[in-house]
Parts: sequence; structure tokens; C-alpha cells
Amino acid sequence: MVRLYLPVLALAAASAFASPFPRGCEVTGFSFTQNYLTLNESGQQTFYLLQNRSNRPIGIRRVETSDEFMTPSLDVALAPDAWAAFASDVQSMYFECFTQDADNETPGSCRELLEICQYPRVRFALSNMGNYWVSANKSQQEIIQDAVAKGIYLRW
Repeated sequence: MVRLYLPVLALAAASAFASPFPRGCEVTGFSFTQNYLTLNESGQQTFYLLQNRSNRPIGIRRVETSDEFMTPSLDVALAPDAWAAFASDVQSMYFECFTQDADNETPGSCRELLEICQYPRVRFALSNMGNYWVSANKSQQEIIQDAVAKGIYLRW
């Protein structure tokens, strides 16, 4: 009789540990160092999904690591549980994370505040390559729809 319950337990365990990411989005291509996030370890054009997993609004800001002329700031704000999509073709972009309360910013650990995945087989049209926030502060489904509408092909 115990054998009849094992498939049910296995199914329940699998759904309890289901990935928050859509099919084809893998936990790869990024790293955490101290409180910072490093995206695009390869330097090739790629696409990330990021989720604010905290119960507070957060901000994510690019940290300049060299003297570059006219580099965009690449800041984004995310409500609790909201998603963002980021496209990048620059190797090792560093970001800092912080929580936002009224007018105050408190530095936080990106590792603790974010869930991240990468589409390693993504395809971009030439007109939408580069480094930019594709979409932000929306549901996962809305973020994916925005990316597809911009001509980003999320392959798996």
C-alpha cells in the first residue's frame, strides 16, 4: 500500500520545488560578489529575467567600473514580487541593489533580494541589441510579452 502513495508524494515534492522561471530560462551567466550582482560573464548578447523576491520595493543600479564616456545609468525600481528583463552585450556588468523607503535608499545584498535567470539561447534582431532594461516592474508574463513584442526570440 505504501507504493501507491510514492508517486503522489513525488509529484507533490516536485511542485513544491518548481522553478519560478519560465521554460528555457536557466540559472546561469551571472554571479554575486559581496552585495553586488555581475551580469553577462561571457560578453555576448544575452537576456536576463530578474524578480524582486523581497516584500519591499527595491532598486537596481549599474556600478561604473571604468571611465566610460556617456554611459547610461541603467537604474530600475521593482515592487515586491515584480519582474524585470535586462538585455546585455557587455561583459561583466556590475549592479548594486538597495531597498527603497520613502526617500531613503538602504544598500542590500543582491543575492538576497533577487531571483535571476538567463536565456542562453536568446536571439535578438540587430535593431534591439545592446544594454538596456527591456521591461520592468510587471508580472513575468507581461515582461515576456514585452520582450517578444520588441523582437526578442526567447528560445529553449
